[in-house]
Amino acid sequence: MIATSELAGLEALWANQLESLYDIYRAESSSDELALAAALVEVALTEQRLGSEAAEPAVLLVADLCLARASRILAEHASTETQIGFARTVEDAAAAGAEGRVHPLRGRIVQLVRAAR
Repeated sequence: MIATSELAGLEALWANQLESLYDIYRAESSSDELALAAALVEVALTEQRLGSEAAEPAVLLVADLCLARASRILAEHASTETQIGFARTVEDAAAAGAEGRVHPLRGRIVQLVRAAR
């Protein structure tokens, strides 16, 4: 069960896409917290529109909030190895976007979630 405080400020995203992504990652994870962090990372990177036209400033701030929240959740509930894996995934996705390449984001995140079981 996800604490309501973990979704503070993200209610609109939860209703639009975060909840469905959480459900996808929850099916792959034994941890609600890890599934939420995974969903937050995917939402953040999707909202940033890496590799295409820049998102509006307010959207970028929400994406930053998602990444910060995911980082804190991972720090509290995941191993150092898992935390590093997520950080590298974000780095790789940003680099791919800067180069105009598509990054296999969901596949990488699923691998991280499964490995953390």
